[in-house]
Amino acid sequence: MDSVLFHIFLSLSGIALMRYGALMLTKGATALSSKSNFSGVHIGLTIVALGTSIPEICVSTISVYKNAEELAFGTIIGSNTFNIVFGLGISAFIIKVRVLSKNIWRDTIFALGSGCLLFFLLNKKLFLNTEDNYLTPFDSFYLIGYLITYYIIIFASSKNKKEIYLIKKIPKGLIHHHYVARDIIVGLLIIGAGAYISVIEALLLSEYTSLSARFIGVSIMAICTSLPEIITTISVMRRKRQDIAFGNIMGSYIINYLVASSILTIKGPIHYDYTLNYDLTFSVLACLLCAMLSLSSRYLKLTKVTSMFLLSLGILYYITTYLRG
Repeated sequence: MDSVLFHIFLSLSGIALMRYGALMLTKGATALSSKSNFSGVHIGLTIVALGTSIPEICVSTISVYKNAEELAFGTIIGSNTFNIVFGLGISAFIIKVRVLSKNIWRDTIFALGSGCLLFFLLNKKLFLNTEDNYLTPFDSFYLIGYLITYYIIIFASSKNKKEIYLIKKIPKGLIHHHYVARDIIVGLLIIGAGAYISVIEALLLSEYTSLSARFIGVSIMAICTSLPEIITTISVMRRKRQDIAFGNIMGSYIINYLVASSILTIKGPIHYDYTLNYDLTFSVLACLLCAMLSLSSRYLKLTKVTSMFLLSLGILYYITTYLRG
């Protein structure tokens, strides 16, 4: 019992580190967005998203080298699901989300496309009539090519007038910061350290149970590695930068599916368990919901009603996942 409590304490310490790192990253990202020609969504989709996706990339890569493919894919898929249903759900419950990017529909559609592309590449037995499902190094070229195309498109646009107006309304104390690079770099390092501690302790705690690698990946590991995204999103929301927050969620979704999945093929073709299709499909459908919300008006609007709906979907998903074992 004392050992379990000790591991829980270390896990909470890792979460505390991630929260502190997220606050530093938020300061740097907000300052960078306000001082540069890049919009908040640009910053969220790149620097912030890549930084908060580091835990998923590290955990998945380590899992592959330990021949735990189910754990690797489960972590990536589960993390994306958790980010959308709970990241956006909790954020919208705390504050009304109204993203001011004129191209928010484009970002959600690209995120949806990344999930669909990965689903196609992973299910070769279903679509291409092969003997088994696997992801090859050649497939990673499709994934990275999709990512490069997306980044070329998003950086072709700049801030819109309403976003500039929003930035001017932020108190100067929130954006007047001279150590942008320091905050971003140190914040990323602290997030990585905190995530590593939380993940290792989650693995040690899982040894006391008889749960499957798939379930551990889509639940325990996914939740632990998603904490940087969730904490960063809430921190940015409190700084009145919903654009960076949403960009972080969508950017992490895209990076996890395109970059993290590509890195998994370093050792060669990696086997994919088709039972994860349920989790991958749910993740894609959750992203489709965000796409529908963003296409329904000029802006993405998330109210408390939408928040409760997302949170209910998340709870239902984890209940069904637990029942599946």
